[in-house]
Amino acid sequence: MNKKILKKLIYLLPMMTLVFFSCRTENETGCTYFISEAVSQVSMPDSAFVNQPININIHYNANNGCGNFNNFNVNTINDTIVISPVVKYEGCVCTMIFQNLQSTYLYSTSNLGYMYFKFPQSDARFLMDSVYIHQ
Repeated sequence: MNKKILKKLIYLLPMMTLVFFSCRTENETGCTYFISEAVSQVSMPDSAFVNQPININIHYNANNGCGNFNNFNVNTINDTIVISPVVKYEGCVCTMIFQNLQSTYLYSTSNLGYMYFKFPQSDARFLMDSVYIHQ
C-alpha cells in the first residue's frame, strides 16, 4: 500500500510544481519583451519643403496577438536614416495570430537635397526610398 501512495506522489509532485509556478504574475516570469520587426511596405511622399513634417507610413508584422507598436529605432548617418519599428510583446499567453500593423513616423529636416531612408526586412536586406527636400 505504501508503494502505491509513493508512486502517486512521484507523479503528482511534478504536476503540483507546474501548477505552482504557472500561477506567478507576468512580471515575475518575464513575459514582456521588445523586438525590432521587419518592414514589409512603406509609403511616403517623393518631395517636401524644408521643415515640413513628412508622414512615413510603415507596415510590419507582429508574430502573435500580444504584439503592439512601442516606438521606432532611428539611426541617422549623414543623409541616410534607418528606421525600424519596435514591437512590445506583453503577456504570457498569446493568440497565435500573425498581425499586420501600420504606424506613422513623422520626419522633418532643415537640410536641402535628397534624404535616403532604409527599412530593415526579414532577409537582412533593406527597403529603400528617398525624399527630395527643397525650399
